[in-house]
Amino acid sequence: MVKKLSLSVVFAILVSMSGVRAQEVNYPETVKALFQKADLEISEGYGILRFAQKDTRDVFLKPRIAVPDIEEADFIRQMVMKAGGEAVDMPGKGCSSVSLREASEQWDGAVLPDGWVKASDEYSLLVYKTITDRNIPFIGESSMTSIIDNGLKRLPCGISTYEDLVRKAKTYRKAANLMDSIFTLDTHCDLPENYSKGWSVGRRNLSQSGVPKMDEGHLDAQVLVSFLWQGPSDDASASKAYQKNLAQIARIREDVSEHSAICALASTPAQADSIKALGKKVFMIALENGYGIGNDIKNIKTLKDLGVIYISLSHFRDNAICNTSSRHGSDPSKGLTAFGREVVEEMNRQGILIDLSHPSQGTFWDCISLSKAPVICSHSGARAVYGHDRGLDDKQLKALAKNGGVIQVYSVPEYLGRPREKMTIDDMMAHFDHCVEVAGAEHVGIGSDFDGGGGVWGCNGDNDLINLTIKMIEHGYSDEQIKGFWGGNFMRVLGKAQAIAGQD
Repeated sequence: MVKKLSLSVVFAILVSMSGVRAQEVNYPETVKALFQKADLEISEGYGILRFAQKDTRDVFLKPRIAVPDIEEADFIRQMVMKAGGEAVDMPGKGCSSVSLREASEQWDGAVLPDGWVKASDEYSLLVYKTITDRNIPFIGESSMTSIIDNGLKRLPCGISTYEDLVRKAKTYRKAANLMDSIFTLDTHCDLPENYSKGWSVGRRNLSQSGVPKMDEGHLDAQVLVSFLWQGPSDDASASKAYQKNLAQIARIREDVSEHSAICALASTPAQADSIKALGKKVFMIALENGYGIGNDIKNIKTLKDLGVIYISLSHFRDNAICNTSSRHGSDPSKGLTAFGREVVEEMNRQGILIDLSHPSQGTFWDCISLSKAPVICSHSGARAVYGHDRGLDDKQLKALAKNGGVIQVYSVPEYLGRPREKMTIDDMMAHFDHCVEVAGAEHVGIGSDFDGGGGVWGCNGDNDLINLTIKMIEHGYSDEQIKGFWGGNFMRVLGKAQAIAGQD
């Protein structure tokens, strides 16, 4: 019988620390400040840091469980070994955030004795931050970790025995190694909408995305979206929308270029593979809301030449191209306009994917009939799981599969179910599993919508995406299916659309 960790010490610590009863302790702002300081330390010299890291988990037969330097360390090591793991030492007190980050590359699990994480101890907080940033499974829950979790939207780990920890560590290692061996892609991210806040793909921001968090979540690539709210459709307004879109795309290209040591832009599957082979992260560009095309069909080629790989035909309101699925539209049964049909045909000629995440059902069926290339839904869900207009019904899912297209499942709480604040990664997986069941594993992927409304408990940023792979493994999906989910399916569709364009 393996002994559980003690759960009693934390209350005395919290009382002495705060002068009030434990249940009255508020999430400390000092913890947030320390975490932000750690993020800044990691961001400085980040390009050098990430290339210096070498993950050697594969050479170890047993999962490596990190143990802190405390009085009970020998006992903990014995328990880890009895459970089938290999105990390794955490860096000692006084180490930097960067040192912890480098060391954690080798961990598959960790032990945090109850009561050990406390706001009065910078070291224990930084260790806790490191393992939660990377989603490393750990044993040891306390009131303080729960307070931190509530403040940062973390999902409590819930592991209570060493056997459970080692078992979870094995799955974590398998997920990490699998993601590192394939091409992993999230097809919808709105970070560019927040450039005014100083966010960047190359720095660890308050954003949900970016290269540092992609590293932690084992994500290779992300599609960055140039988004426009819908405005008037007269020629003057449409021209301004097009110019704004061009400016946003230029800012995306500039941002990626500023961090060329760690990332680069791609617009084809071959380019993406080449960039990954260099050890860099891959970014691709898309347009959300066809309003950004303007009213001139010739603008589509310009967007293609700038690297745009897909265009979402509409957003929450009807536009000159089509009707929207949203309640803000006039009639979801209506579809493409005459101009919209020209847009679809020109997108086919240019090899730009048609994204039907926001358009009406009428538009969906028009595009299924008209498009020569497979279509996509870059961030959508299953209406059978939760009846929101942003989801596809089963008839649409089957048609999408027959068309050869792909649905990328979102993490937006209000589109997954109710109540919004209680949606978790399991609710996201319910949509995912249903899409696989109806459309088939070859037609499903991930489009988080991070920094644009996406994010649930357990999947709240690029660094959490490994949790989806863990869930996929636990739900019984094969390595080959997971390879498709994480980019293989989408890249197949993109390659098909570009090949069809090359035949014209």
